[in-house]
Amino acid sequence: MKEKVTGSARAINYRYPPICRMRHTCIEKGTGTFKDMIKDIKTGIYALKSASGTSNGETFTIIPCFSYMIRNGELAEPVKGVKINGNLFKSLENIDMIGSDFEIISGLGGCGKKGQFPLPISKGAPHIRIQNISVGGEV
Repeated sequence: MKEKVTGSARAINYRYPPICRMRHTCIEKGTGTFKDMIKDIKTGIYALKSASGTSNGETFTIIPCFSYMIRNGELAEPVKGVKINGNLFKSLENIDMIGSDFEIISGLGGCGKKGQFPLPISKGAPHIRIQNISVGGEV
């Protein structure tokens, strides 16, 4: 991708070769409030806290810990088995609002690329609203 070399190759221990992998992922905070984000959503999903995720090139899947329906701008019933997936770059283009409530989470989970699990990672993000993303689950 013609990016500058960052030295991001890591390995879980000496038995594995270092490979490029996740270390710390952040989305910078914006100015929106959570209430503003959901107030004009007729039907949607509120997914929070990532239980797991995978990526393969430009495609990704995220399984949130908790999910709720959004109906007419209000949080509604819980939803089980939600999976969010799509093309990373198209999904980033579909972010139309970013919250001001930034939070860093570290020490939970890890990068399991090529069977090297769990190499510790950290992440940080505010609430974000993404339009037109693939979501599956059951009420």
